[in-house]
Amino acid sequence: MTTDDERHDEDWIFAAPDPGTLPTEQLPGREEFERYSAPLVAGRGRRPSRPEQHSAETVDLSSLSDDVAELAEQRAADSAGRARAAGPLAPGGARIGESDEPAPITAPLRVPTYARSGTTPNAAADDDARTPVLPRRFHDLGIFDALRDLLALVCLVIALSTTFTLGELRIVEIAGKTGIGIALIGLVVVHLLRWVPSTPPLGLIRVLRVTAMLPALAVGIGVIVADFVTSLPVLFSALPDGPPVGVGVGVAMLLLGAIVGIEPRAHEGYLPAATARARSRMVLLVIGVTALVLLLVATVMAVGRVFTTGWAFSLMSFANTLISALLLAILLGSAMRRERSWFVFSVSAVGALVIAALADNTLRLSFAAPESVATGYVYLPLLLSAYGVMISRSFVRTMPVSFERSDWLVYAVRAFEFSILMHSAAVLWNLAAAIAAGRGVTPGGTVVHLMDALVCAMFVAVSLFARKALLERPAQIARASGVVSALVLVIVGFLAVIVNSLATGAGVGLVTGGTALALGIAAALMLTVPAPVRDEFGAPDLARMFAEFRHRNARRDPLLSLLPDIAAERSRRKTFPRT
Repeated sequence: MTTDDERHDEDWIFAAPDPGTLPTEQLPGREEFERYSAPLVAGRGRRPSRPEQHSAETVDLSSLSDDVAELAEQRAADSAGRARAAGPLAPGGARIGESDEPAPITAPLRVPTYARSGTTPNAAADDDARTPVLPRRFHDLGIFDALRDLLALVCLVIALSTTFTLGELRIVEIAGKTGIGIALIGLVVVHLLRWVPSTPPLGLIRVLRVTAMLPALAVGIGVIVADFVTSLPVLFSALPDGPPVGVGVGVAMLLLGAIVGIEPRAHEGYLPAATARARSRMVLLVIGVTALVLLLVATVMAVGRVFTTGWAFSLMSFANTLISALLLAILLGSAMRRERSWFVFSVSAVGALVIAALADNTLRLSFAAPESVATGYVYLPLLLSAYGVMISRSFVRTMPVSFERSDWLVYAVRAFEFSILMHSAAVLWNLAAAIAAGRGVTPGGTVVHLMDALVCAMFVAVSLFARKALLERPAQIARASGVVSALVLVIVGFLAVIVNSLATGAGVGLVTGGTALALGIAAALMLTVPAPVRDEFGAPDLARMFAEFRHRNARRDPLLSLLPDIAAERSRRKTFPRT
């Protein structure tokens, strides 16, 4: 014969033989709990209201257990005693000295927050207690403005320590260091004037910020113009000693730091307006036109070099130009079309390139290598300049950026689409490198580049499969297919990086599997880390999450839009019919 403890042992938190068991730690049995919760569940759909005031004689305690009934009787008796002590009843039924209306609830109800499992309470009060409190003068400082100032400071410092130009023109080096020094000093002085005085001069601060960044911006643009002008006379000739000037990664860092730092901050009394947004769009148009001009010059240079330097050099120069122009077109296109998901993903992708470019001296990245109009397509300064404009306050405030659960599925799809575009260009690059491998202008041999072309083609096929699954397959299968495809990109991309580093000495890049590795990790995290949306019972609902993702652009017209427009008919003058 089983005892009551053994019968309910699997439903209780603490087992009966547990030596630490206390009577207060026992939960009621399943049948006992169901009898108690049945009326609560039945009234769940009713409108929330204040609990009724029952007396001790009207409370039904027959369905409760002895212990619970005893506790309820004691609480009811206490409430009845407090009611008798409050005073006699008035004829209307209310206490003397009290209003007929119920007292308003003035204390805010604390809404419980739960962890991802839906059952574990968060330590919200402890988190609030541990949150550092800034002084009152720093309350106007936003995290977005602080991060942009930090990025401008880091970019300006890196520009001092990395490759600036390739030529021997001392005036360019001196002008560059002078512009960087003025910008750094101005950035420090602006913050001192804003936070040290009790009444900061906001007008002077705004003028000083713009004035301090203009020399650095002018130097960066001047280096590109100088390289363009000096490269035109030697555009078709062989360059055994290198380009006359050359544009290093330091110029790109300088332009990024100047563009990010030149915009006045919100805590400096500046509010973005239509003029600021129009100027940001104008700067993007200028960058796009400059990129198109440099692309035409690079194409002409590649065609002309066929007769002077050799067809192999021209073929590889054209292949490099194709990849660079595609990346720049994706970023500028997302900014000009103002497509939200492409904007967020492209800015994130270029932000990763910015982080990699900061470590160019250590990693020796090929995409951040110094370029010149005389030898190839100069795209990195334009790419980072467009990135600096796109993260400006006047541009971001007009872009509806969202990071809801279904939005992460959109960004995962964008990651696979980005993989399709870039790896398709990588297939063409590897085929061109395999053709030109015999001339000694590529790091590897024909077999290595053909294998890389097959690997990049596999990346394209896997990305197409993942995109189709996320857009069309059922929710469970779609998520599993996306995660598996991301893992394939990670594993194969990592192996491709290892093989290429041993065979050719090349580092992490698009044509060596590095981009597939990064995109696979990003897509896997976006598909697994955000918890699914929950249904009305609080349970994870992956099907609903995918339904919201796939119908996010569907028309949601109100019912009034289905009614016919009778305004013209009502405004028409009508005459009474005559017989």
